[in-house]
Amino acid sequence: MNYLNALDVLPAELLKEIQKYAGGTLLYVPKEEAEAKTWGEVSGQKKYFKRRNRMLINKFKYGITVQQLAKEYCLSADTVKKIVYSRKDSSELVFCPDINSAKEYNDNQLLEEWIHTYLLFERKNKVFSDGLYKETRYYAGPLAMPLSLLVRNSGPEEDMKWQVNGEVFECRVESWREKIRNNTILPPIIVGYTDGEFEINCNSPLFEALLRENVTYFPVIMWCTSEHDYTDFMNKYSPYTEFVLK
Repeated sequence: MNYLNALDVLPAELLKEIQKYAGGTLLYVPKEEAEAKTWGEVSGQKKYFKRRNRMLINKFKYGITVQQLAKEYCLSADTVKKIVYSRKDSSELVFCPDINSAKEYNDNQLLEEWIHTYLLFERKNKVFSDGLYKETRYYAGPLAMPLSLLVRNSGPEEDMKWQVNGEVFECRVESWREKIRNNTILPPIIVGYTDGEFEINCNSPLFEALLRENVTYFPVIMWCTSEHDYTDFMNKYSPYTEFVLK
């Protein structure tokens, strides 16, 4: 029988619970009696490790050290090295801060990992990234949505939920307008959907730039915190889910 280090195979939250009852002891975990599906499919562990490993790889590529990752994820340094240097996992997906990359991640059921990588390292918005983890989220995207449905909540106007400096906002808008004119591949807009309304959570200057350039449809990533809202969105806006990037 092969013995495994629990640090290397168990999620940190589960490991802490087990340590309360059997810390420092050898623990035998029997297999399920019926194992018709492949390992990890029933428990969700396979999906968990796929998502965790993707974030480890992305963070490492953005300069987070092996030691920092080992501490953050409660893993040994050797385990982290095996993950981040894995030729198979490292070449599976390449993160880019654009729509094409977001679609590729979504096709691999890793859209949430694309969002967090984008927020942490491209937008430098750890607060927003951490906030998304606090509740169960339902994601869809990138979808081509009419910009007329979206509402901006950030800007220099007095009625904005999040007020920003006018000069800074205009500078960012003009920067995005230049990229639009140069046909640069852009990131999607991240939008929250609650009670039938859309609210832009990320890239308000890009949204404003698109309006000024008379763009009417643009890819968004939609999230909501309830299954009811997600079902409502899919029922009302299912045609937009058929969007295929050209």
